[in-house]
Amino acid sequence: MTTRTSTDSDPGVRIETTGAVLRITWDRPDRYNSLDATMLRTAVEALERAAVDPDVRLVTVTGQGKAFCAGASLRDRPEDTGRDDDLPDTELLDVGNQWALACRAAPQLVVSLVNGVAAGIGTSIAMGADLVVMSSTAYLKNAFESIGLMPDGGATAYLPAILGRNRAMAVAVLGDRIDAEECVRLGIAARCFDAETFPRESEALVARLAAGPTQGYAATKRAIDALALPQLAAALDTERHGQRRLLTTADHAEGVAAFLDKRDAHFTGS
Repeated sequence: MTTRTSTDSDPGVRIETTGAVLRITWDRPDRYNSLDATMLRTAVEALERAAVDPDVRLVTVTGQGKAFCAGASLRDRPEDTGRDDDLPDTELLDVGNQWALACRAAPQLVVSLVNGVAAGIGTSIAMGADLVVMSSTAYLKNAFESIGLMPDGGATAYLPAILGRNRAMAVAVLGDRIDAEECVRLGIAARCFDAETFPRESEALVARLAAGPTQGYAATKRAIDALALPQLAAALDTERHGQRRLLTTADHAEGVAAFLDKRDAHFTGS
């Protein structure tokens, strides 16, 4: 294993290479690491570079502070994109699709270290890793339904692949919180460590994987993905088309307004 250490930080995300591990950390703890397109694009570019770097043996994704990633930043979305058409801005959606495909294309294992809440696209990013490792106080929450949207970021492929059709529907439309131990029981997460020991135990697992047979891991990843996620690209395309329409609905506008006003939404189906 190499001993090189480097850091490349952008607003909202920290990219570090420590030894043979590329570490991507969402770094907006004051906003529960909610994402914008710039943050996610920085992470995509780092992952794509790592995919062709023989010195990188493992990739981790985590969040700074108490949250993994609370989803898209609703407060930062532009109201006017300057375009002449009536289509919504889909930059974050498109970059999220790039992230999902980059995770599958990378030969390295991608491990999500879910230290706290993962919601919306944060849940998609967590589930889209090859291994999900959770703190005992962490949880997943779909949250798209609360703002009149459908799951994206590959979630419509990941959920049925992991849970089966009916459980996937329940997670997607009910939006129930799924605690860490339940994530392990359902097969979403590989490990759940006590919150107090999570940093130490998750790092021990990272070190074990980084020192492991990476060519064997890569071949295993390709084989399992070919059988479990053959329709990922099609799912991403379906999500994009569906989400573009939903972003223009009155229900979505009401969901966002209710979130910002901290009140219950009143949906009308329009």
